[in-house]
Amino acid sequence: MSARTQPPWTAPPKHEGVALPPLTLYNSLTRTKTPFIPLDPNGKKITWYCCGPTVYDAGHLGHARNYVTTDIIRRIARDYFGWDVFFVQNVTDVDDKIILRARQQFLFEEYRAANPSINDSVKAFTLEAWKAYVKKNVAAAESTTPSDFVAWVQSNHADLYALIQADEAAKTKTEKDKEEDNQVYLDEKQTKVKMHLRTLLTATSAINSSSTDADAFYAATSSILLPYLDSLPENKTREYSQDIFAKLSTYWENHFNEDMKKLNVLPPTVTTRVSEFIPQNVDFVQKLVEKGLAYPTVDGSVYFDIAEYEKRGHHYAKLEPWNRGNSDLLADGEGALAGNTEAATTETDEAGVLKAKKSPNDFALWKASKQGEPKWPSPWGQGRPGWHIECSVMCSEVLGGRVDIHTGGIDLAFPHHDNELAQSEAYWDDGCCTTSGERHQWINYFLHMGHLSIQGSKMSKSLKNFVSIREALAEGGGWTPRSLRIVFLLGGWKEGVEIGKALITEAKSLEGKLNKFFTNVRAMISEADEKTARNEFVPQPFTSTERDLFAALDKTRAEVHGHLCNSFNTSDTLASLSNLVTTANLYIALPPTTPKSLAPLIEIARWITWLLQVFGLDPNGTKDAIGWTAESADGASSESKEKTLMPYLRALSEFRDEVRDTAMAAMKSPPSDAKALPKQLLGFTDKLRNSTLPPLGVSLDDRDGQAALVKLVDPAVLLAEQREKEEKAAKKAEEKAKRIEAERKAQEEKDKKDSVDPATMFKTDEYEAWDENGLPTKLKGGEELPKSRVKKVEKLYKAQKKAYEGWLARQGKKGDVVA
Repeated sequence: MSARTQPPWTAPPKHEGVALPPLTLYNSLTRTKTPFIPLDPNGKKITWYCCGPTVYDAGHLGHARNYVTTDIIRRIARDYFGWDVFFVQNVTDVDDKIILRARQQFLFEEYRAANPSINDSVKAFTLEAWKAYVKKNVAAAESTTPSDFVAWVQSNHADLYALIQADEAAKTKTEKDKEEDNQVYLDEKQTKVKMHLRTLLTATSAINSSSTDADAFYAATSSILLPYLDSLPENKTREYSQDIFAKLSTYWENHFNEDMKKLNVLPPTVTTRVSEFIPQNVDFVQKLVEKGLAYPTVDGSVYFDIAEYEKRGHHYAKLEPWNRGNSDLLADGEGALAGNTEAATTETDEAGVLKAKKSPNDFALWKASKQGEPKWPSPWGQGRPGWHIECSVMCSEVLGGRVDIHTGGIDLAFPHHDNELAQSEAYWDDGCCTTSGERHQWINYFLHMGHLSIQGSKMSKSLKNFVSIREALAEGGGWTPRSLRIVFLLGGWKEGVEIGKALITEAKSLEGKLNKFFTNVRAMISEADEKTARNEFVPQPFTSTERDLFAALDKTRAEVHGHLCNSFNTSDTLASLSNLVTTANLYIALPPTTPKSLAPLIEIARWITWLLQVFGLDPNGTKDAIGWTAESADGASSESKEKTLMPYLRALSEFRDEVRDTAMAAMKSPPSDAKALPKQLLGFTDKLRNSTLPPLGVSLDDRDGQAALVKLVDPAVLLAEQREKEEKAAKKAEEKAKRIEAERKAQEEKDKKDSVDPATMFKTDEYEAWDENGLPTKLKGGEELPKSRVKKVEKLYKAQKKAYEGWLARQGKKGDVVA
């Protein structure tokens, strides 16, 4: 097999007599859509492992993309297709990133506590940290200092400097202003340079400042102090309590879980933490060593032997064979504390133990812990698990040697997931081939969630180009759990999603369309209920129109089933729902003289609501509900009855007072204009409709010959619509004013031109004789005016005479013009 071709995939065996949905999944192991067949012989249960978070920092929108999207397809499998999903998700709480962050944070807090004031010594120390950061991350000359760094950036990175300045300015902009800004797309390399420049510029400002505000100084310089403190020789030889690593990971794990709860992501069936599976990691690695598929080195590390693995008939890098040997990806997979990942040798010590790994491509199963790192005992010495082995062990311990589905972000495909597959299939393989010649297949379906991009680059903590989940959901962050989920539904699960104006607009438009449909149907039901309570007739016709509406519902149900069977195609599903709502809205919009039935509208609204609940768009949804419950970005709970009702009661009382006071005043002193009082009262009703009720989430739709349609709508939606109307009105007024001014200027120019008396218009140096009307007869020098010229000036004279008469009329003047 070519090193850049995926090996054959073995489809799970079909189960006789078991009816399964015709679901196909895009399988990363084949790069095609393959029929989904669970391992469970009854076809009822699915085993599913999801790569969870590495808990060392706040979750960002890229994480939301991964876990919300995984939650969507998990819910579809459970609530739409009806499978019993056993969902296992890990927490990586032992990892290079956690070790570095915990150690750096500890050293930073220690240094700050010892240096609470900003003095010359702190400035000098920070300057050394600044120089070290410059040397490592940007190509500035060694002579560059904080005093001339801004000039250096402007000279060498003018475009990036302008973007950094624009980012700062954007912090005070409105969401609308941000949407109208032109987006600049950077590749990952440029994004890293921009990140480092921003870090240095922020620190430079603090170093150059004379301020002694310690909080501001340390906030601005922490990013350069953290790595510098960790790099100092005296800190490299220190021992650190295991508690500092556990404290950091526990804090961020709880932070992550709170974020997932706000995003309405279902908790896992089982959560596994690396720190709770250390003995199992040791046993797993030991078995691979015993099978001859892994080997220890003299420092106490253990590596997976890729060459031996392939020699035994296995395929390495099943997911992305074309990335095999990619040194950057391999180094990233080994972690920041791995040292020289390229080192390889066949030399051994006196006991025959290898001095280093055999091949640069071999990856660590067990890492010997260096000074300042957490450690656990093993047959090879004090150490900790490698990143890749952790998932293999936890998944295997809970789900065993064969698993239906494994999911994770696409950035994990190589080397992380490829290494998972290799070490797990090596562990579980019994040495025998199947009848088709294939070795053990650990995962049947690998599903990878697409990236979330911001300005063209993958959103990541390392690039510092992320928006945290909490920032996004906070007031002014621009997102709610529902709006985010709609964006991810529109984007699909395996495709990359670029958060841009077009996608945001599409998501908002769809959310608004659905919301308006639900509120209209609920309002119509409420109206019908009130009529029924008054013993009034409520029509329920069933004609060809209603039959067509039910048919449209059946057609959409079939379409949606096809879409969801097509690898959980939520994008096309939402398009079908939108089309159905359009059809229903056309029915609602039929003339008032056409009787309408609520039956098809209720059925459509309930079915759409159920499907949106399946997608997780309403955590508080109930059976047979119509529409989703109101949500706030922070997931606030419902308030007390008194607090909820009082704003509406006050609005009613205020309206009553205005009407009462005006009526009483009119009784004492009737207005001379018979229309004055009705105009005043209508003004109060307009104020109630347009100003008082929208902030309370109440919409009144006036209807000819009928009572107003009362709707409960998200106040933010109503206020946004009101602002849009005001902005349109303001824009229209501005355009009118500009038009009037342009017309005024044009008239002014015309008046200036028309005010010239035709009797004097030719009294110029060009001529020396004129007749009684002021028409020239001779050119300067005495030459008679040529006949062709005579006709021309007569024509000009007549035109000006007419214009002049018009001007006199406009000025209200009377004058005689020589005929």
